[in-house]
Amino acid sequence: MTSRATTTRAFADRTPGLPALLRAEWIKLRTMRSTTITVAAALLLGLGVGLMDVLSVTGHWATMSASDRDQFDPVGDSLSGFQFAELALGALGVLAISTEYSTGMIRTTLTATPHRSRVYTAKALTLGAFALLISHVLAFAAFLLGQLVLHRRHLNASLTDGHALRAVACAGLYMAVVAMAGFGLGALLRHTAAAIAAVFALVFLAYPIARAFEGSTYLPDHLTPINAATRLATLDPPTGPHAARIPSLGFALFDLALYLAVFVGAGAWRARRDA
Repeated sequence: MTSRATTTRAFADRTPGLPALLRAEWIKLRTMRSTTITVAAALLLGLGVGLMDVLSVTGHWATMSASDRDQFDPVGDSLSGFQFAELALGALGVLAISTEYSTGMIRTTLTATPHRSRVYTAKALTLGAFALLISHVLAFAAFLLGQLVLHRRHLNASLTDGHALRAVACAGLYMAVVAMAGFGLGALLRHTAAAIAAVFALVFLAYPIARAFEGSTYLPDHLTPINAATRLATLDPPTGPHAARIPSLGFALFDLALYLAVFVGAGAWRARRDA
């Protein structure tokens, strides 16, 4: 009995620490083919859709109505592609963990490092840092590209104008949170197709579901990620008949923290169970 306990402690002492796990997870993430594909898709959608949006504005500015001109947001229109890019980043989050479960390689990982929580933490930190970097590179690149186009009609904005820097930074933060929500769903469901479908539902179906349940309060609408994104990635609070459905800036940031805690936490709970 003593010998077995000694052996167990000796094995535990040889378990890789967090820095070694982070290096290992980074190697896995950057060598996965799906990482290259999803990041390329995010860049293509994020930059391409935003570019088409601002090109449409500059091409039709002379014939646009006064109300449409008043509602024009040089920052929000430049970032319009992130509503599609977030799906690619959500898929990246799913694939960062679901691939190991679908191939059975997670058993090898847990054999080398039996501490499930430590493994999950290393995966989450690695993906989180990578997603945050890619999301902000995408957001700032889309903003700068959009301003180059809008400059032709002197419609461009600067990062020092009003809340432009906040809007661009929050757009990047939002996309990173979607990636982490995908990661949590991948760990929770352990099935790639089901988890990606859940990310799609979270991003695009939460809004009509919230509309169906709203009564005397707009709380359901305030909790939907797409409405939070609308507030975070624009210069000023939206106006018009749907403005009441958009949360305040503080509530929108709370939404991001809530989604991050719920989905990453749910994934952590499942990750501590059987592999």
